[in-house]
This record gives sequence, structure tokens and C-alpha cells, in this order.
Amino acid sequence: MTTVLVVDDQKRPRELLGAELEEAGFTVIAAADGEEGWERFCESETAIVVTDMSMPRCDGIELLRRIRSRSDVPVIVFSGHGSVESAAEAFKAGADDFVNSLDVEIDDLVGLVRDAAQTRRAPPSGADLEKRLVGNSEPITRVRWQLNGLAPLSTSVLVSGEPGTGRSTAIRALHELGATSSGKLLRIDATTFVPTEFPQDSSVGGVHLVDVEQLAPNAQRFCSERLTRDNTSSLAHPLRIFASTSSEMSSLVQSGAFDSRLGNALLRFEVAMPPLRDRPADVPEISKALLKKIGAAVGRERVQLSPAALKYLETRRFPENLRQLERLLERAVAYSHGKVIRRQTLEELMADLEKSVASMREERQLIERERLLRALKEAGGNITHAAEILGKSRAAVYRLIEKHDIPLARRG
Repeated sequence: MTTVLVVDDQKRPRELLGAELEEAGFTVIAAADGEEGWERFCESETAIVVTDMSMPRCDGIELLRRIRSRSDVPVIVFSGHGSVESAAEAFKAGADDFVNSLDVEIDDLVGLVRDAAQTRRAPPSGADLEKRLVGNSEPITRVRWQLNGLAPLSTSVLVSGEPGTGRSTAIRALHELGATSSGKLLRIDATTFVPTEFPQDSSVGGVHLVDVEQLAPNAQRFCSERLTRDNTSSLAHPLRIFASTSSEMSSLVQSGAFDSRLGNALLRFEVAMPPLRDRPADVPEISKALLKKIGAAVGRERVQLSPAALKYLETRRFPENLRQLERLLERAVAYSHGKVIRRQTLEELMADLEKSVASMREERQLIERERLLRALKEAGGNITHAAEILGKSRAAVYRLIEKHDIPLARRG
């Protein structure tokens, strides 16, 4: 039988709804507030949740957010103080339905539960999102909820965020947990992509356009036309396009620096990956997960971080996000002889890593500037020609010129 979790701090209504649901053939689990509801949800195979909105300790919205961090089971929110604002808040948090309990009878609620049971979609199969995107902070919880909802669809998705925030991990999760999982995921570097290289192989289910803002204008037009064609065709399994970017796509579209049709199509479903500085409380848990992966890879499965080391990591800032944290832990595992990594070890390695990161960043900037200067010289100062040489759009070249403060010769 289908299990329904009923969460309400009012005992009498909770018992009445529970009795009606049981009579309708459901198995009922009851909880007196959101905190208890979360405990019951975690320990049971709940298929549907019916929760009050206003409760002590943990209200219905907070409970809903927690549920959405790990599951897409139908959640029906009710409130005796229903309003447009309350409904909007509930739907924004991921509710499947919202009702004013003063306007409905118990039979109506039972009917909503029955409808939810009949139309319920099974959650995506595959690896657990919580293992891929670790943490319990609100920013990463929201990301997992978004990915869980988008995975089964065939629509294109834009994953934005700073380098090192896990954009590629999110896109792999969308592919492997979703509608394109039966096919391959093809990774394409947008900086060098030309339309003739677009996959025609039916074994490819999805395409990841890395740094999509770097697509040349003709490539942007091609992708836009491909999306339009797939969206209006009757293909059973259209090719799904995923894109990642570290730029503000909306600004690029508004300024005319990026194809508006393609940009707006991608912006319909955007998932913004949060930087580590916005979720410092997640760093210890992320570190433990990374340490487990690194230890298994190098043959030191039992290595651990001391409490002081974990606290140190939580207080540090990582400009390169997860990428920098992983490099630090890789070195810590490699250089530590014991089973416990101490704070002092991390402090020493962090100082060295920050120096090397700064040095690499400076070197990349110099290489980028030199390439730009060579292209401008070869093109005789013609921006369009320089863009062709670099394989970038004109707007991207202008941004690089501004970034490196390169004066342009004025034409008389």
C-alpha cells in the first residue's frame, strides 16, 4: 500500500485525516511538527506527504525544502491562513499542491492524495545526488532539488557558476539520472566548436557545451536552430543540450553579445552552482567525501582529518572552490604518513598552494594576453578577423581587450 506522511501540530485534524486516508486504503504515518515529520520521512518509505504550513520547531516550508533536497515525492501543503503569498512561497519551495484548509473538506484532501498516488512519477534512478553534491546548506539543497526536477525532462539546461563549483558534476548528474541516460554524454569545448562537428550518432543522448559563452556567432546560430528544430519535431528522444558558463548569460543576451534565441532558451532552466564561500558549513562534509575518494584512489582508505583540521578548513576561503580544496586534500593525503591529517599539515600545504595558485593564475593571464596581442597584430587590428583567429566571438575579444587594458589604434 502507498504510505502517506501526515504532518500537523493540531492533534484532532491530524487524526481525522489519518483515519480517512487509512479507510481509503493508504498506510499513514503521523507527525506533530516538521522536525518529527523529517525524522519520519527519513526512516520510512514515504510516497506522499501532506503537511500543515504553520508549525512549531520546523514549519511546513522548511520541511518541504528538506524533502526536496533528497526526494521528489508529491508534497501537498495546506494552511488555515491561505493567501496568494503563502501559495507562492509553497510552490517556490517545491510543493505539488497548496490548499486553504478552511475552504476544503477532509474528503477533498483525500482526493488530492489519491490523485497524487495515481500520477506520481518514480524518482530518477542512478547515483544519489547527495553523494555527488555534498552538503546540507540551503544553496546546495536548492541545487539538488532543481536537478532532481529537471533530470527526467528533455529540455536544455544551463548550469552557471564560478570555475570549480561543480558545474560538470551537475551536468553529469542531469544526464545519468535523467532522460538521456541511455545514450552517451558528449563533452564539447565551445571555444573550438564548429557546427560540422555536432554529433549525428544516435548513441549520443546529450551534449555538454563547456563555456558556452565562447561559442562563435555561427555556432550560436546553429545551436539555436538545432534547439528549435528538436523542440518542434516529433522525435521520441531528441538530443538534449546542456551548457555551462561562468559568465552572466542574461547580461550577454541583453547587450547583444550572445544570440538572443539561444541565450533565452538556455536561461529558461538555469541552475546556479554556489561558490564555497556561500556555504562554508558544508566544507567539513565535502572534505570527508573528497578524502574518502582520494584515499581509495591512492590506497590510503582509512586516512582522516582531525577535528581541528576540519575546523580549519571551514574557516578558510577557497577562491577556486572545490577544485582548490581537492588539490589541498590530495597533497595532504600524499604527504601525511599517519592515519590522521593534522591542522598544521593543512596550514603548511595551504600556504604553498596559495603561492602556486597565484603563480599559475598570473601565468595564464600572461599567455592569454600574448595570444590576444598576436591575433590582433596578425589581423591588423581588425576585431572580426582577430575573433576568427582566436575562435571567439567579437564580443569575447572586446572583453579580453578591456580585461588586459590593451589600447586600440584609432582609425582616422
